Amino acid sequence: MKSYIPLVMVSLIAGCSSSESDSPSQVNNSSQQESSTQETENSQTNTSTDNSSDTNSNMNNDSSGQTDTGDSSGSTDNDVTNNRGVYFPQSLAVASPFSDSSDEQDRQYVYRTLEARGPASPTYFWATRRIDALLSGETPLRDVFRVRSFYRNSENADCFGPQVSYQGHPDATDPSMSSGTLPTGDLGLWLASAKNGNACAVAQTNAQLQAVRERSRMALMTLASMVSAAIDDGSGLPSDGSAIDLTTQMNSKGLADINFDTASIELTSGVWEYRVNLTYTVSGSDYGITLSMVHTPGSDATNYTGLLNFTVEGEVGVTGIEFPGGNCSQNERTLVGSLSYERSAEQMSLQSRSAINCGHGISGAFNSDQQVDVKNKYHNTDNPDGWSENFAIFGANFNLTSLAGDYAYAWQAGVNDSNSRILNIGFNDASLENGEAHFGYGTDIDVTDGMVQGFICNWAGPNNNHTLQDFTQRQFFEYDSSTNTYLGTDHRANIEYAPTNSCEYDGTASFVFDIDASGVLGDIASESASVSFVTDLWSPTDPSLSVAESVVARGLSVPDVPFTWPVDE
Repeated sequence: MKSYIPLVMVSLIAGCSSSESDSPSQVNNSSQQESSTQETENSQTNTSTDNSSDTNSNMNNDSSGQTDTGDSSGSTDNDVTNNRGVYFPQSLAVASPFSDSSDEQDRQYVYRTLEARGPASPTYFWATRRIDALLSGETPLRDVFRVRSFYRNSENADCFGPQVSYQGHPDATDPSMSSGTLPTGDLGLWLASAKNGNACAVAQTNAQLQAVRERSRMALMTLASMVSAAIDDGSGLPSDGSAIDLTTQMNSKGLADINFDTASIELTSGVWEYRVNLTYTVSGSDYGITLSMVHTPGSDATNYTGLLNFTVEGEVGVTGIEFPGGNCSQNERTLVGSLSYERSAEQMSLQSRSAINCGHGISGAFNSDQQVDVKNKYHNTDNPDGWSENFAIFGANFNLTSLAGDYAYAWQAGVNDSNSRILNIGFNDASLENGEAHFGYGTDIDVTDGMVQGFICNWAGPNNNHTLQDFTQRQFFEYDSSTNTYLGTDHRANIEYAPTNSCEYDGTASFVFDIDASGVLGDIASESASVSFVTDLWSPTDPSLSVAESVVARGLSVPDVPFTWPVDE
């Protein structure tokens, strides 16, 4: 992949404010489903209770009365309004390929030339339309700005890693350890389907990527509104070798609890650089959010490269802006994120990274490529503001017409964990009708190559062993248009195992565990100490191939991403 002009970071210490729909009671987790966010945005008008006090009809609201035509590659005029994609990465977003927009109005749009059998209204297109609406000036920023989007935290699907109680664990060396409960998040694809009907691998991909999607989309929407402000209400975009200050224009947008400390666009040797510093005031305290993006156009609006990064200050104990985790000893936390991207015609390649660093006023969060630095690990004395919690990497290389391509998601809950967790996703054809996913474990995330390396059956139980075994959890999924879900029943999955070091139980002792995650031991026949449990995990059929090589042999590939995976850094 191409390497990009490195972003020379300026110290940006700033924050963000709430929009008209953000209330003090709003929380930052995925229980606020995407449907509520999408429907709220569609139902809102230019007036709201939060903004009702602002009666200035001349307020800069991004609206010019003109509608952007989208990508400028098919345009024959030189009108700057119709060529905004040259200055800004149109058609860029981060979303699960499985995610479907709940916006019924959006379903009338047709984006794919082939017969689409995947999501009826893919969230990826939903997101890019909303970003484009800010870029064109069609939608005022104050109608769609959600500061809490920056504070979303990823969660697991209900079928993934539930709490599982057990008795008589065979690996326990002390009777006091033989009974207990395995914590959430450690058991992988435990049930075949989520409560919403999706295959568990699909549901987990959607759940984990929801926060990543919301953060990046809100960052891109905010930066896009600067372009429309400059063109429609400001001084125009800068000429090469100059910059424009849009701080006044951005502050005039009427966003509650926000102050734009700086907002600028600069053009240097054909490269566009966007910078925003915001201050978000919560209960009298200020929290900083910074946004910065370098965008390098190619021959037209469908060819470009670039990198977005951001920092978001939060605090444990302050409702709505908490970043969880038990490794950092401070309540003050800073989310750091980066999104590197490369588009060539209808092919998009991207790498999204995010992590929670300990403290405010952090340094060294980004590496020389200006991506979130996976090696900047927290240590209470040697590196007290490094990343301490929830490092995640989403890599994707896909077709912008069909969304078909290669996807991988790797995450590590804590800096002291021994292994990353990885989902590899493959589709059987461009329709997204069906495919398979593999979940398992890899190396420490600072050296991951984005591919599952094996499986750990007893992650957190008594006398646990984290040696990777030659297994993965494999799940076939198939789209059902009648329910708008990806089905993944038991007979199409290899996900079952016993949470022991051997992944099995021979039925000769007293081990019982909550197989159906009902919360009640012994409520089904298979939950009996006299019943043996043989693993049904997927394993390579060719002993000469590793787990990763065998997964690749099945047609799944690690996405080719900008700047490569951490293993090659």
